[in-house]
Amino acid sequence: MRDHGVSTEEAMEKFQEMAEIAWKDLNEGILRPTPVSMKILTRILNLARIMGVIYNHNQDGYTHPEKVLKPHIMALFVDSIKI
Repeated sequence: MRDHGVSTEEAMEKFQEMAEIAWKDLNEGILRPTPVSMKILTRILNLARIMGVIYNHNQDGYTHPEKVLKPHIMALFVDSIKI
């Protein structure tokens, strides 16, 4: 950041923009015909999705899973769904 003379906020905005473009590319790519098996493509897309959950909102879910991942795990496996 210092080399390019930008603030932390500007750098974070640029990274967010790059992530949005990458998501668009992934989603478009999975819809195009390809010789690669759909099962393999789905696994790759799911890995990207889980990385988005683990590192969402500038939080490190790998280093601090109790803060970031625990609520997701509780919602998925423990909390009941009210109908």
